[in-house]
Amino acid sequence: MRDKLKKTGLTSRELMVIGFLVVTFTAGVVIKYSGCRTPQEYDYSETDKNFESKLKSTFEELKQTPPDSSSKIRAEELRVLAESLGVETEKTGKVKNLIKPGTKLNLNNSTAAELEMLPGIGRVMAERIVEYRESRGLFRNINEIKNVNGIGDKKFLDIKEFITTE
Repeated sequence: MRDKLKKTGLTSRELMVIGFLVVTFTAGVVIKYSGCRTPQEYDYSETDKNFESKLKSTFEELKQTPPDSSSKIRAEELRVLAESLGVETEKTGKVKNLIKPGTKLNLNNSTAAELEMLPGIGRVMAERIVEYRESRGLFRNINEIKNVNGIGDKKFLDIKEFITTE
């Protein structure tokens, strides 16, 4: 037998490794086809649903927070998060920050970016408000915002609880 092993050109250590692999493979085949049951896999679907629900509610809370100095970074993070959750953002691809109930913006010193948080006010309309203020002077009362081109009674009703001139 040793003569036959020497003819293979393998050392005794190499033959031991090959023998170990053959035994291990054989044991694996026997276990697989012998009918031994493996533990049941855990169903993660309920955990995934809970996680997704919490993530979506956190996303909605983040959308409601007013912008700060890092708002461009936060907006990009929200866009990526929205995309991963399948949540729609505005058609422009930006997530619109809405003003929190009870918060009032001063028409006389708010920036265009802050005015965009008002319901129904986009970038163009916010710029019109700022241009109107700069060309005609400060707003004396909130009703005067209806003089801005594009703001009628309906839009005024939507935003009047969020604006002030004081």
